[in-house]
Amino acid sequence: MSIDHKPDHIEEKKRILESNGRVQPFINEYNIECGPSRVWIKEDDIPGLAMSRSIGDYLVKNFGVIADPGIYIFIIIIITQMYLFMK
Repeated sequence: MSIDHKPDHIEEKKRILESNGRVQPFINEYNIECGPSRVWIKEDDIPGLAMSRSIGDYLVKNFGVIADPGIYIFIIIIITQMYLFMK
Protein backbone atom coordinates (compact mmCIF):
# COMPACT_ATOMS: atom_id res chain seq x y z
CA MET A 1 0.00 0.00 0.00
CA SER A 2 2.93 2.31 -0.39
CA ILE A 3 4.91 3.79 -3.23
CA ASP A 4 8.63 3.27 -3.58
CA HIS A 5 10.40 6.60 -3.56
CA LYS A 6 12.55 5.92 -6.60
CA PRO A 7 13.99 8.67 -8.81
CA ASP A 8 12.33 7.32 -11.95
CA HIS A 9 8.79 7.46 -10.50
CA ILE A 10 6.88 10.10 -12.53
CA GLU A 11 6.18 12.57 -9.69
CA GLU A 12 9.56 12.10 -8.04
CA LYS A 13 11.43 12.58 -11.33
CA LYS A 14 9.45 15.72 -12.13
CA ARG A 15 10.39 17.29 -8.77
CA ILE A 16 14.06 16.37 -9.20
CA LEU A 17 14.28 17.75 -12.75
CA GLU A 18 12.51 20.97 -11.71
CA SER A 19 15.12 21.35 -8.95
CA ASN A 20 17.96 21.20 -11.47
CA GLY A 21 18.83 17.59 -10.67
CA ARG A 22 19.39 14.75 -13.12
CA VAL A 23 17.88 11.24 -13.12
CA GLN A 24 19.66 8.42 -14.91
CA PRO A 25 21.38 5.11 -14.15
CA PHE A 26 25.11 4.86 -13.50
CA ILE A 27 27.12 4.82 -16.74
CA ASN A 28 30.20 2.58 -16.66
CA GLU A 29 33.51 3.04 -18.43
CA TYR A 30 32.08 1.41 -21.60
CA ASN A 31 29.27 4.01 -21.71
CA ILE A 32 26.65 1.40 -20.72
CA GLU A 33 23.87 2.21 -18.24
CA CYS A 34 24.06 -0.01 -15.17
CA GLY A 35 21.61 -0.54 -12.33
CA PRO A 36 18.64 1.55 -11.22
CA SER A 37 18.01 5.23 -11.92
CA ARG A 38 19.85 7.56 -9.57
CA VAL A 39 19.77 11.23 -8.56
CA TRP A 40 22.75 13.22 -9.73
CA ILE A 41 23.72 16.87 -9.58
CA LYS A 42 22.97 18.16 -13.10
CA GLU A 43 26.53 19.13 -14.04
CA ASP A 44 28.42 16.51 -12.00
CA ASP A 45 28.49 12.76 -11.44
CA ILE A 46 27.76 12.92 -7.72
CA PRO A 47 26.16 11.61 -5.50
CA GLY A 48 24.32 8.88 -7.46
CA LEU A 49 21.61 8.40 -4.84
CA ALA A 50 19.23 5.54 -5.79
CA MET A 51 16.28 7.01 -3.87
CA SER A 52 14.36 10.26 -4.19
CA ARG A 53 13.59 10.78 -0.50
CA SER A 54 16.15 10.61 2.25
CA ILE A 55 16.79 12.08 5.70
CA GLY A 56 20.09 13.87 6.10
CA ASP A 57 21.42 13.89 2.54
CA TYR A 58 22.19 17.60 2.50
CA LEU A 59 24.25 17.36 -0.69
CA VAL A 60 21.17 16.71 -2.83
CA LYS A 61 18.62 18.65 -0.80
CA ASN A 62 18.72 21.47 -3.35
CA PHE A 63 18.33 19.04 -6.25
CA GLY A 64 14.91 17.61 -5.43
CA VAL A 65 15.69 14.93 -2.83
CA ILE A 66 13.37 15.54 0.11
CA ALA A 67 12.87 14.00 3.55
CA ASP A 68 9.05 14.19 3.54
CA PRO A 69 7.36 10.79 3.88
CA GLY A 70 4.35 9.71 1.84
CA ILE A 71 1.79 10.87 4.43
CA TYR A 72 -1.15 10.38 2.08
CA ILE A 73 -0.74 6.60 2.51
CA PHE A 74 -0.93 6.95 6.29
CA ILE A 75 -4.19 8.92 6.03
CA ILE A 76 -5.80 6.17 3.93
CA ILE A 77 -4.97 3.60 6.60
CA ILE A 78 -6.45 5.77 9.37
CA ILE A 79 -9.68 6.35 7.44
CA THR A 80 -10.00 2.61 6.74
CA GLN A 81 -9.45 1.75 10.41
CA MET A 82 -12.03 4.35 11.51
CA TYR A 83 -14.57 2.91 9.07
CA LEU A 84 -14.00 -0.61 10.36
CA PHE A 85 -14.24 0.56 13.97
CA MET A 86 -17.54 2.43 13.39
CA LYS A 87 -19.06 -0.40 11.38
